[in-house]
Amino acid sequence: MLLKPIQKVRLYENAVKQIQSLILRNRYKPGDRLPSERNLSEQLNISRPSLREALRILSVMGFIEINMGDGIYVKEVSFLPYVESVNLSISSMLQMERDNFIKLWQVRKILEVAMVELLERKVTEFLLKNLWNCIEEMKKNIDNQDLFISSGIRFHRLIAEAGQNEILIFLWDTLIDLIRKSHDKIYRIARSPKRSLLAHKRIYVALKKREIQKAVEAMRKHMTEEEQALLTALALVK
Repeated sequence: MLLKPIQKVRLYENAVKQIQSLILRNRYKPGDRLPSERNLSEQLNISRPSLREALRILSVMGFIEINMGDGIYVKEVSFLPYVESVNLSISSMLQMERDNFIKLWQVRKILEVAMVELLERKVTEFLLKNLWNCIEEMKKNIDNQDLFISSGIRFHRLIAEAGQNEILIFLWDTLIDLIRKSHDKIYRIARSPKRSLLAHKRIYVALKKREIQKAVEAMRKHMTEEEQALLTALALVK
C-alpha cells in the first residue's frame, strides 16, 4: 500500500473540528452560549477572520446559531450524535476511491432537487431575504474562494431548512465535507464562480415568483453544471 502525503489543513478547518467535537461530547449543550470571538480566537490561537470562517461553517452545518449583537449559541439538532460518525465514514470513502467522490456527488444532486420540491407553500419573505443575502455575499466575494464557497453552501442549507424535513437536512449535513471539498476543486475551473452565481440567481428568482417547478429545474441544471465542472477538475489531477 502506497502512503499519500499528508495534506495541509487550513486553520479554520482545525477550529471547526475542535468546536464540533466539544458540542458532540456535550461539553457545550444546546442553548449554551459560546465564548466571545476574541476569547475563542485566543484559545485556538488563530486570527479572527479564520475563526469567523470556522463559525460560518459550523452555522451552515447546523451546530450553532450566530445572533449578531447577542452571541453564538449551540443549536438543538436531531440526529446530531450520528453526524460525526457518518461524516468520518464518508471521509474515509473519499480517501479510498475517486469513484466514490462522484457517486456521493450524484447523491447530492438528488437531495438538492428534492429539497426544492419540498418548498411548495413554504417560501417566505424571511427565506427570500436570507437567500438574497447569500447571493450578495457571493457576488461581493467572487474572488475570495473560501468566502464565496461558504456563502453558496449557506444558500443551499437555507433551502434545506425551509423544507422542514429534518431527516433530509441530516442527510444533507452528512455531505458537508464532500460539498466543500468538491467546490474547492470546482472554483478553480474557468468561469465556474460566475456560472455558479448566475445559477443561484435563477433559483432565487423562481422561488421569489413561487414557481416551484421552475426552481426545481433551475436547481437540477445548476447541479448538472457543477457536476461537469467537478469531472473536469478531477480529470485535471489524474
